[in-house]
Formats: sequence, C-alpha cells, structure tokens
Amino acid sequence: MNLGAFFQVYKNKKATEFVLDNFKKNFPSSKVVLISDGGDDFSDLATKYDCSYFRFENLYGNEENNYPILPWNSYRIKKWWERQKLTCEETGAEYIIILEDDVLVRDRFSIDTPFHLRGARIGNHLPEAMRRDIKEQGGLDSSIYGMCGGSIYNSKTFLSVYNSVIKDIDENHDMLLAKGYFELGAVDANITYHFGKRGYAYEASPWMVEMREGNTGGYPIVHQYKELY
Repeated sequence: MNLGAFFQVYKNKKATEFVLDNFKKNFPSSKVVLISDGGDDFSDLATKYDCSYFRFENLYGNEENNYPILPWNSYRIKKWWERQKLTCEETGAEYIIILEDDVLVRDRFSIDTPFHLRGARIGNHLPEAMRRDIKEQGGLDSSIYGMCGGSIYNSKTFLSVYNSVIKDIDENHDMLLAKGYFELGAVDANITYHFGKRGYAYEASPWMVEMREGNTGGYPIVHQYKELY
C-alpha cells in the first residue's frame, strides 16, 4: 500500500511532533506534506521526520485574522483543494490520510479494497439540499460526512475530479453559501459533497475510531485524541 499524508498545522509543536512520530513509526516510508497555515516555523520537524514542508497564508479562522472559523468562502475552500492537490503530487501516493493535531496513528493497517473516501462512522448529517444534489447529479444516497482528521481519500479520484471541482467552486460556492448551504463551507463536508456529486461514495473507515465512541480498542487510528491538543 502506498499511503501519503496531508498535515496542516499552526502553532502546537508538541502535538505536531507526537502525531508525526507515531505516524512515521508505523509508516516509515510514507511521505508527509507538512504545511504551516500561516503559523509557526515547523521546518525543524519537517527535517527530523523527512517531510515536504511549506508555509502558506493562514486560511483557518483565528484571533489574528478576519476569517470566521466557519463557513469557508470560495477563496479559502479553493486554497484547501489546492493544498490537497499539492499533497497528491508531492507524495505520489495512492491514498492520502488527513492528519491533525488530535490524530493518533498507533498501528499499521492495510488497504485491500479500493475506495474513494473513508472517514468517521458517526458522521455529521448532510442537509437535505446537499443530499438532493448528490442524488440528482451523482446517483448516490449520501446522508453523512466525516472526512475529519484520520480520514483517507483516493488521490487518483481526487486528481480526476479536481478541475471540475475548482470550476464548480468558482461558479457556485459563494452563491450556495448565501442560499443556506452552510456545511459546504466546511472542508470535510465539502469534499464529501463534491465527490458524491461526481458519483464517488463516502464510506465509514474500518481503521478509524473517535474518542467520543467510548471503546477505542482495536482501531489503528484514533481521532479526537486531545491529550496534547
């Protein structure tokens, strides 16, 4: 299996190193794209863990900029897609795992069956309008999304839809936000929506558990692991 990683960070170096250290223990040959989202300099950790390192403008809403935390407008969403594309191209991997400060990869796992998106089992519910679009345009009955930290997507699928999605974002994203598609401004719902409209289904990940589920034993990926968050 060829697995790469997207890891966007801001200031928490302690958690960042914890995530990188555990991921690399289990996937030592996997390439990681480490991106400072307008935050601290993480080049030392990038060198230590053999990551491709980039520092870009801040996209996530915080006290230092005028962006709301949610929803993301077309500019910010498009930049996120651009960063994912960079990760696909930089790693050359078949699949990309989305790492965050609260993701613990504690064991190795194998991908034996091809898929497009796999994320949280207890996902958030897509609103009716987004479900309708996915059904009408992609032919799928899609009800939840959960492409949070620890989720994985197929990079070949991503690259195949990329140009179409960017055009869609340019032409429709802000208009749909104004019409009440609030979830479209959240990246985990956004990628699920755009994959789904193009016929690529979201599935529950067999490798991932969230702390809110209670019993986290037996899963190689733990999301919401916030001891160092």
